[in-house]
Formats: sequence, structure tokens, C-alpha cells
Amino acid sequence: MEEDGVRFLKESVGGTCRADHGLTLEELEAVFALVRAILPRDSVTRGHSLRVMDYALALARRVGLPRKMFPHLVFGSLLHDCGKGGVSDHILQKPGALTPDQMRLMGLHSERGHTITRCVGPLEVASLFIRQHHERWDGLGYPDGLSEEEIHLCSRIISIVDVFDALTSHRPYRKRMPVQAAMGVIRSGRGSRFDPDLTDLFLTLLREKMVSVREGGARLFRPWFTPSIVVAEADGPLRRGLTRTLSSPASQLSVVRSGEEVLTLLAAGPVEMILVGETLTDMSGAECLVMSREFAPHAVRLMLCPFNRLEALVAQREQAGIYRFVLVPWHEREFKELVEEALVWRQIYAAMRGG
Repeated sequence: MEEDGVRFLKESVGGTCRADHGLTLEELEAVFALVRAILPRDSVTRGHSLRVMDYALALARRVGLPRKMFPHLVFGSLLHDCGKGGVSDHILQKPGALTPDQMRLMGLHSERGHTITRCVGPLEVASLFIRQHHERWDGLGYPDGLSEEEIHLCSRIISIVDVFDALTSHRPYRKRMPVQAAMGVIRSGRGSRFDPDLTDLFLTLLREKMVSVREGGARLFRPWFTPSIVVAEADGPLRRGLTRTLSSPASQLSVVRSGEEVLTLLAAGPVEMILVGETLTDMSGAECLVMSREFAPHAVRLMLCPFNRLEALVAQREQAGIYRFVLVPWHEREFKELVEEALVWRQIYAAMRGG
């Protein structure tokens, strides 16, 4: 993400870097460069680190973690597996059980991650969590055999939520475990693998996130972060193309034609991203984005832009709070990656503010 993108996204989420979490723009860029390099490496577990961050923050809020610790927990949870960069894809994506030697190599990743991150100033605190996230409450973990409160609270938080997400996510060597079964595994580790008090709190959080449905008496798990995206475009074919490109079970998409409809949706509930065309049925896209800042000050704003109009529209970027322009016609894969990246960074910035 170029510096302008970081600045506009930071401002859209709110607050200055230094005031919110003590990091300058340059320090954030250094940290995000590392995050960017690590998050997409393993496609199988691409979302694992983000989900671990979500779970960790939810548990941290319940525990009452001081707000000043949130950025360190964010980076520690996002980068907890960064030491796996030294492990071959053959091992990471192996469709069967690992051999003892392969398990030993995997077991070194927490130390490697600590080595990678401890030399990056803003990550010095988070590097401790990365080193400790495989320690156990009973002292039988690694790499240092720490026990109970010798293990940092944030490390204990990451440990429990990391295991839960690993169990409930699909891996090459096994299918995802049902949520209730995974909760049983977490419960069985209470007081041995996991901090007993954190175990109780996390299981309570999970039960609160379960929803009952009538299909066979099953219980479905409601994810923490399902972004809401509002798209507005007057042109019918473009609107249909946007719907086709952006529709995803991982997000909630609303596609409309007018600025008034956009503002109505913003007033009805939280929205993470707003994407508008240059012209809507009742106002310009730029006017809509300017007005949207009152209703959804923390949303990420994108604008469709024909190449021959780019220079004229760039002048409106500051006032409208536009994070990025999307050139028409767009490349579908690059467009999806842009949306995913913007939502990831918005999620991270909001988390760093304790949001």
C-alpha cells in the first residue's frame, strides 16, 4: 500500500497515528510491509491470522486489557505464525500427517518469528507474544517451558484463540471441526494447555456468538467480522458487473443507483466500504462520498473512474476521503484483491484503536 493509501485509510478510520497508538506513519509502513509479506503466503490459511486477531481482540475486551496494549496484541496475533516463512510449502501444505522431523521444523516457527520481529522497533512488544504463543499453562509448551503467569496475558490470549481457529478451519490434512466439537477441545485444555480463567471467558464468548436455527436443530457460528459493502452506480451494465465481481459469502453487499439510497443504508447500520461510480441518478459520486463522511466516518471509500477522467477526479480525493480509484474497465482479480486489501487494513486500523 503506497503512503497516500495508508494516510487516507488511517484518516477514514479516525484519529492520528501518534495519538491513537504511538506509531508514526513511517513506523506503520514498516510494520505493514512485514504484514503484507506474510499474510498472503499460504493460501490455505490466508484468513487465519485475521480471524485470530478478531478472536483475540474480542477476548481482550472481555478481560479488560488496557487500550495501550491493543496495537501490540493486533500485531502479535497477525504475525504469530510469521516464523513459518522459513518452513517449506511442502510441509505447510502437506495433505497428510507430518513426520517427527517435519514437526520439529514447524515447532521452531515461534522462535523464528520472535527473531524476525524483535528487531523492528514497533514490534518489540509483539515479538514476545509471537515467541510465547505455544507455551502452556502447565509448563509443557515451547520454546521456553514457561507456565501460568510467567506467560504474558496477550500470549495466553493468542494461544487459546489460535487453537480454536485452527480446529475450525479447513487444512490440507483434515476437514474443519464443528464449532461445538472445537469448544469441547478447548474446554478439555482448561488448566493444562490454557489459562483456566481465559478458557471460561472465551467459551462464554463463543456461546454468545452461536445462533440457533431450525434446520435439524443445528447451531451455526456467527463470524466476528463480516464486512458490509455499499455500491452505487447509475449505469445498469456497470452495476451488474460490480455485483458479479464483488458478491461473496464473506461480505454483505448492497448495490443501489442513487446517493440517497447510499445515505439511507449508511444511516441504518455500520458499513465498512462505500464504492461509487462517477455519476449516480441524483448526484455525483464525489458528492455522495463527501456526504457519506457524516454518516459513516470510518468507512473506506472507493470510486470508479474512466481513465480519461482520472486527472479531473483526483482533485476531489481529499475532500471526498477517497482511498483508491478503480479504473473502468477493471481487471476482476486485481479489483477483488484491492477490495480485500482495503478491508484488511481498515480492520487492522480499527482494531488498533480498540474498535
